[in-house]
Amino acid sequence: MSLTEIKIIGLSSVGGALEFFEFTIYALFAQYIGVNFFPNTNSTTMLMTTFGVYALGYLARPFGGILFGHLGDRYGRKNAFTLTILLMAVATLLIGCLPTYQSIGISAPLILICLRLVQGFSVGGEIAGATIFTAEHLPMQKRGLGIGIVFMGITLGNTLGGIVGFILNYYLGDAAMVAWGWRLPFLIGFILGIFSYLIRRNTLETPIFQEMEAKKTLEPIPLIKLFKTFRQPILIGMILMAISSTMISFFLYLPVYLSNFLHFKMTQSFLLNVTSFLILATLTAIFGALSDYINRRILAIIGCFIMAIIGYIGFNFFLVPKTIDIFIFVCLLAIGASFINGCYALLIAELFPPNVRYSGMALSYSAGVALFGGFGPLAFTFLTKTFNSIQAPYYYLLFCILITLFALFFYKNSTNKIIELTDNCAMPAYAEKFLLNKHS
Repeated sequence: MSLTEIKIIGLSSVGGALEFFEFTIYALFAQYIGVNFFPNTNSTTMLMTTFGVYALGYLARPFGGILFGHLGDRYGRKNAFTLTILLMAVATLLIGCLPTYQSIGISAPLILICLRLVQGFSVGGEIAGATIFTAEHLPMQKRGLGIGIVFMGITLGNTLGGIVGFILNYYLGDAAMVAWGWRLPFLIGFILGIFSYLIRRNTLETPIFQEMEAKKTLEPIPLIKLFKTFRQPILIGMILMAISSTMISFFLYLPVYLSNFLHFKMTQSFLLNVTSFLILATLTAIFGALSDYINRRILAIIGCFIMAIIGYIGFNFFLVPKTIDIFIFVCLLAIGASFINGCYALLIAELFPPNVRYSGMALSYSAGVALFGGFGPLAFTFLTKTFNSIQAPYYYLLFCILITLFALFFYKNSTNKIIELTDNCAMPAYAEKFLLNKHS
């Protein structure tokens, strides 16, 4: 892999990691945010309200996907996914500075909701931008490795959130965290976000977009073309997101789940969260690289079956919770999730040709994440309360596994022709030529 390719992958990885750190710290610190913005004597009701706002952030993603998809297909991949990080940084700073319910009353949660919508809107263009920007700079035989590393970086953004949570809880304690400590991750996120924006601003546009721009083959309104020709791929892409997005939500939900329902210490819960994301991040890069040699669809199917089996066995550990048993279960679940986490982005990106690729992937990804992952923590809490069972989150996980398998089945029958119509054969040679001329 050339130095230029390494730089491109590194820029996408760092930016994605920092943006997802900013977005996911809300879930990791939900318990403290709930006390400050949604005070309620019933802890379960408070959590459900807090996670309801978390879900709203996800519901804004499809709208961000539409806007940033249009910008990415019409005005450039680089411009679109550089703007996402700036928008995220500003919203994150404002959340960290926001007065609480005790200070300004009902205005506090209303403003918080608006800022979460802005965050979700921003993330709607991030994954598609990072995936397409990287893939369109790489030859076909290196795409899996490149995207695997990018998603390792993005997952490490979630890990960073867990590490910050562990350190703050360890040194500050619950009282300080409730009073002011919860603000620190958002302020840190703003600083890191601005750093990422400055890096992204100086990146190169992809050779594929420059080719389309030079030949004047850009779509004036990509969304119209997308809905006229690629409705089925959009649907398949959305459903492919079911289990991957839900597993991320489950790992983010772990600190709250373990501390509220299994009475673990918050430091223990954050440590488990960090462990799960470290395993997921490392193996995501490995399975991404393997997807250059093994059919990505097959890897995703294997991951679904592993998660279904491990989940069925592992949730029984919660009946008589022991730290070591829960630790082993979370590690094994992360291994299963990494199969699909390493290859789902390219599976979706390869559904669409270059002129609508950003729009198609951004809409499919963000709508799928909103529908399945965004409601994950809310569904976990609701099911646990409704069935009065700490095993109840597995029901939702299993549902998402089954519909992902359904999408993978149709992927084989309906998308091979679309893949052949993309630039999969022409792009690598052109990309390498572009990079050689540009950076030799």
